[in-house]
Amino acid sequence: MYLSYSASDSEGKGIRKSILINKVKRIFTDLKEESDGSIQNKKYIATKNTTFDMLLINLRKFFDGEDIDNIWFELYNIYSNDLLYKDKLEEAISGFYYSNIPEKLNKDNIDKLYGDTLKTNISKLETYRRCAFSYYIKYGLKLSDKTEFKIESLDTGTFMHEVIDEFFEYLNENELNIREIEDKKIDKIINNIINEKLMLSKNYIFNSTAKYIVLTNRLKKIIEKCIKHIIDTIRFSNFNIYGNEIEFGKGKHYAPIEFKLDNNLRVQITGKIDRVDIAENEDGKYLRIIDYKSSIKNIDLNEMMAGIQIQLLTYLDAMTKEQDANPAGVLYFNLIEPIIKAKGRNITDEDLENEIKSSFKMNGLVLGDVKVVQMMDKSLTSGKSELIPVYIDKKGDISKAKSNIVDSREFKLLQKQTNKILRQISEEILTGKIEPNPVYISKKKTTPCLYCNYRDICGFNPDFKGNNYKYVSNLNKNEILSKLKES
Repeated sequence: MYLSYSASDSEGKGIRKSILINKVKRIFTDLKEESDGSIQNKKYIATKNTTFDMLLINLRKFFDGEDIDNIWFELYNIYSNDLLYKDKLEEAISGFYYSNIPEKLNKDNIDKLYGDTLKTNISKLETYRRCAFSYYIKYGLKLSDKTEFKIESLDTGTFMHEVIDEFFEYLNENELNIREIEDKKIDKIINNIINEKLMLSKNYIFNSTAKYIVLTNRLKKIIEKCIKHIIDTIRFSNFNIYGNEIEFGKGKHYAPIEFKLDNNLRVQITGKIDRVDIAENEDGKYLRIIDYKSSIKNIDLNEMMAGIQIQLLTYLDAMTKEQDANPAGVLYFNLIEPIIKAKGRNITDEDLENEIKSSFKMNGLVLGDVKVVQMMDKSLTSGKSELIPVYIDKKGDISKAKSNIVDSREFKLLQKQTNKILRQISEEILTGKIEPNPVYISKKKTTPCLYCNYRDICGFNPDFKGNNYKYVSNLNKNEILSKLKES
């Protein structure tokens, strides 16, 4: 028997597994937990139908030159003499000669799709690196899903983003000092913003049923906590908010990010940064990028090197050039409700508050400079920061083992590599490469195929000839940085 649970939702965002899974694992201590891919590839012989499917998989491997167990040849003879399966077997084997690999687009079609300037954004370029074919279908041909009448789930992430943006916009318009504003005033402003937003027709679902009204009240409390901890990241630092929702685009805060490729084609990248903070000391101006996420997220340099997590570093590179500033960090602030586990202990109010603060600590990469770190967390003299992923030892030095830091040279290497990846992706798009080649993230044991709307069109199957995953490595940060330095 197999028990299964989803690791991600329909959009590929990570979701928490049911508490029942952990209960079952405590009861049956010898259970093995594996990804669905490893389960599907087991060579078992069971019912006539399931064994037939496994026979085809093994015949495919034999057809591609791999060695298979002799038992599959015996089973082939059994099915080829079975009146119910004979025709099905012949039809399936004829399919071994089928290839689902599309040809490269010719120049005329590339021109029709993209013209002489590829107008795109970072999210789309990351999609291309996840799978070129899905990019071609979604952003090249612009195929959309058929319209279905269904009740959409609560888009709490977007709602929280909007409330946070309007909160800071209100502070700016009313010239309120973020470091001096009282909690009661914060609660009042947030409550007014949320109530006004709930009156909008697009948010009707939040008030549609008693269940959603309860969820909305809970969401209000989460947003209040998040905003108060966002304010703490400013109050306890020397960094000031330079801007929220900063956009790159025609007629926006900054012009689009542009560059020219070797074939004289141009690339124009638009986008939006949730927040940019700036601080200065005697060494110069420092800038950090903050991104709000409604799920737990961190910088993974393996994914950056694969081109599927290049957004923050792209914006950091662009903004440091615009502001003539040094990179101080790229950070995610996770907009999630903290869950504190008592684990059989008596937890005090102070312990609870400290653990809630810790759960709101930003994740990402920070410049490994003590002066800059202490500008981000003024209270940090030694020990673990409650605001950023840094630990300072008793000598006053940053602990590399307990911190997620890079030095200024390493930041420049990451920025340079990100620009190189942007060019590589753009060149591949504009030379017509559209083959289905999804990534497989080794660390997470997941692939975008699990939540792709176009998998029935491309027919990708790792058992088919020419259908291969692009494996994302699982190296540690130092190994990746060493490779960049060598190159």
